[in-house]
Amino acid sequence: MDAVTYPDPRTVEFVNRHLIALRVSTGSAGPLPGRFNVKYTPTIVIVDEDGREHDRVVGFLPPEEFVPSIALGIGKALFNRGECGRAVGIFDGILSDYPGSKSRQTAQDLRQACLARGASR
Repeated sequence: MDAVTYPDPRTVEFVNRHLIALRVSTGSAGPLPGRFNVKYTPTIVIVDEDGREHDRVVGFLPPEEFVPSIALGIGKALFNRGECGRAVGIFDGILSDYPGSKSRQTAQDLRQACLARGASR
């Protein structure tokens, strides 16, 4: 992903805007690889500010799948925390900006679950 996905302008903009990115080697000392059970790289783990994991992606993501996949993880974190109003906004973005993405169906399903809970955008 270093050669293709991470340098892509869409990826750079999204990461800078929405994430605090850490690069941790699976062989490094310290708590993170063990705490999040990272055995293979690349592994992207979406955690909230309390350190709770909400989603993960293991393996290569091409640039056209990186943003919707990671956005879906952010939406899942919001959904799990009961912040459906914000989550709907994330899911709507995936559906409108990445209609061919593999993340589309899950975004649609979680969007519907949020709306069923009475959330609005």
